[in-house]
Amino acid sequence: MKITTALAGVALAALALSGTAAAAPSPSTDGHLWLTVTRTTAEGTSATGNLWLECPGREGDAGHPHRASACADLATAGGDLDALPGRETALCSNDAVHVVATAHGRYGSRAVHWEHAYASDCHLTLATGEIFDF
Repeated sequence: MKITTALAGVALAALALSGTAAAAPSPSTDGHLWLTVTRTTAEGTSATGNLWLECPGREGDAGHPHRASACADLATAGGDLDALPGRETALCSNDAVHVVATAHGRYGSRAVHWEHAYASDCHLTLATGEIFDF
């Protein structure tokens, strides 16, 4: 019994030293998200804007005007839009605009389906940073 235990311990130690033990895969920061922002005024007028956010994307790609910082924020949040770092300050107006932001697609290996309503563009920027700034 003692010989079997000792041999098992030696085998595990050899496996660890040889580097053949499977390392945990690092999380991917690749993202492909369809972003939508719908703004509705107090008078009932609404406008919708949408675009693809490709992370990391390629230099010269058309699309998101703040792709680098939006992708960096998304990576910081691990793809969880509820955990975005947002901004401490934002340029705000007194316009009464109801804003709904949505994101659908993939981040790393998981599906993303996210929607949130905000009282204004200012609140949207404070919560999400530049991801929905287009």
